[in-house]
Amino acid sequence: MKTLRNSSYIFLFIGVLVIELLIGGFTEFSDIKILPFLIILFYISINKFSNDYILAFFFSGIYYDLFYTSNYFGSTSAKFLSIGIVVNFINNKLNDNLFSEFLVFFLAVALYKFEFIIYAFSFIQLTIVFLISVINYFLFKLINIILKRDVFTQSI
Repeated sequence: MKTLRNSSYIFLFIGVLVIELLIGGFTEFSDIKILPFLIILFYISINKFSNDYILAFFFSGIYYDLFYTSNYFGSTSAKFLSIGIVVNFINNKLNDNLFSEFLVFFLAVALYKFEFIIYAFSFIQLTIVFLISVINYFLFKLINIILKRDVFTQSI
């Protein structure tokens, strides 16, 4: 049963990664991107971080490296795992408020878009990363509100 659950996490994460790549393909000329894989990675890193998700992060990074990049094999897996670990560590050390959560999300986006920042470091690139952070953080909070709603206790 545990193997089935872990393999379902792997297929779910790869599916979300493919959806992110499709969204990126449709908005090819736009620098502002919606990043559903980063949102799910951030959600799991803050709320449900455990060893069960490590294989899912690893195999989704391997899948991304295999088909979509020319990076060294496994470098994206290391990036996904390091984002999850760093976000979980910093979130556990900070107070639980909106500003600190946004700063952690901004750090996660900066790590996720590390190549984007490094290749053309400028104020415009940092502004774009900040705008990506704001838009995706809003989507994260929206998803977080939806997932916390208890449908059995709500009245119609």
